[in-house]
Amino acid sequence: MKDLIQLIKMDIKSYDGKLNINNIGFRQFLYRYFKTPGFKVTTVMRICKFLETRKLLKPLYLLMRFKYRRLQVKYGIQIGHHLNVDGGFSINHYGGIVIGEGAKIGKNFNIRQNVSIGHSKYKTPTIGDNVIVGAGAIIIGGITIGNNVTIGAGSVVTKSFPDNAVIAGNPAKIIGENTENNKAF
Repeated sequence: MKDLIQLIKMDIKSYDGKLNINNIGFRQFLYRYFKTPGFKVTTVMRICKFLETRKLLKPLYLLMRFKYRRLQVKYGIQIGHHLNVDGGFSINHYGGIVIGEGAKIGKNFNIRQNVSIGHSKYKTPTIGDNVIVGAGAIIIGGITIGNNVTIGAGSVVTKSFPDNAVIAGNPAKIIGENTENNKAF
């Protein structure tokens, strides 16, 4: 339960970087939950994943899965509840988001609308920490995206990229480097 709360606190902090993670309380949770559809979906996803392994809470799990499915349809965010994503996950603009549950995503992952992350030939992407994905980007296949990577809007990523890269295009290629002076996180 403590891990679940910590992940949700990290998600709240990703929407407002000025907050101290130790000072995030129920008030900040409620504010973010009712204000931000992406946070609402990811919170319910995390709760479903937590409840799934608790046999005594099976009826609550089924109820939360139903709620999760309704939120997915309402906001156009399709994320498998088995998705392996660390804390700090933020969806800045909801709608048209599809993330296959086989993907592995690090902490401080920030995406915009119309992003697709999925498998190709049953292989899914692994995405590092502190990654920003622009609107309309597509990331597919058994590739690895390094840490501190920025992916431009409309990019089609089908090959692996190293740490600190700024990538864009169709097909995606390195167009710059995230240095200490211009890192987004």
